[in-house]
Amino acid sequence: MAKQISSKEMAELLGGELRGKADIMINSVSALKNAKEDSISFLANKKYKTQVAESKAGTVIVGKDYDDKVKDGHALIICDNPDLTFSKAIAFFAPEPIKFKPGIHPSAVIDPSAKIGTGVHIGPNAVIDEGAEIGNNTVIGAGTYIGHFTKVGENCLIYANVSIRERCVLGNRIIIHPGTSIGSDGYGFAPGPQGIIKIPQMGIVQIDDDVEIGANCSIDRARFGKTWLKRGVKLDNIVHIAHNVVIGEFSLLIGQCGVAGSTEIGRGAIIAAQAGINGHITIGDGAKVAGTSGVVKSVPPGAEVVGTPAESPREFIERLSLPKKVKKLSGRIKELEDEIQKLKAKAGN
Repeated sequence: MAKQISSKEMAELLGGELRGKADIMINSVSALKNAKEDSISFLANKKYKTQVAESKAGTVIVGKDYDDKVKDGHALIICDNPDLTFSKAIAFFAPEPIKFKPGIHPSAVIDPSAKIGTGVHIGPNAVIDEGAEIGNNTVIGAGTYIGHFTKVGENCLIYANVSIRERCVLGNRIIIHPGTSIGSDGYGFAPGPQGIIKIPQMGIVQIDDDVEIGANCSIDRARFGKTWLKRGVKLDNIVHIAHNVVIGEFSLLIGQCGVAGSTEIGRGAIIAAQAGINGHITIGDGAKVAGTSGVVKSVPPGAEVVGTPAESPREFIERLSLPKKVKKLSGRIKELEDEIQKLKAKAGN
């Protein structure tokens, strides 16, 4: 049965201030553009407030800086963070999360030496290899491979077709989405007289508590020591982390970005989509790297960089505007040269 809630009840649920009609029945969540009278939507940025007037949404979550009047027959819910608050509204209407029942599917292959905790779910065709350990209440999805002597902590959710190679160490409450590979060899090769020589990659990957890793990511094992994702790190889909990279607590790495070997990213850094980070450099605590940037040298804590090679926003704008300035100055120089020629001709007469 579909869920339904009044605008007044929703405001109370979200901890917001209700303005307007209290008995609007809400049946769904929607973007402002596609909303209907029984939808709840949100406005994240006040400068787009005309979208609220144009929307059919009966109830809209807005920030405390929103200053337009409530439309007749509609309702507003005022809060500090509309985006985050709207997520709570989505959660109210969302279907119940999938529950994985404890147990081992008959088609799963588990080495006799593996240690499996209580309440663990192991899906069809999963493989748990020699000496591996799976903590209590962890879910191992269908077709997932857990390698030799790898340790996976408690309350983890490892979705289908994830590969975690030998000796890796994973903490608790980790989420890994389908298709991700953890512990593949780092890219280590050296040219030699006989051709290209492979450099052994003998280290591991360590992933600390509360990390979430998106789909189809690749996290290389270290050449020696460990590639390390510290507590609370969040990776989007298709992110590549090379060997011996260290990523500090609560850093965010967005889709298709890549980090080359032995680079260290500090706590709370943000690496935006498709950014490329050079090897053997440091990205400081709280630094922000804009999308598609190419970072070739270390970035200080708290700094923001953009472009290729990455630089401060001010430097980027100055460099971007320089050709226009040069063109304008060139035109002015030509005008002055013409004036000089005219003055010389006049003086000669």
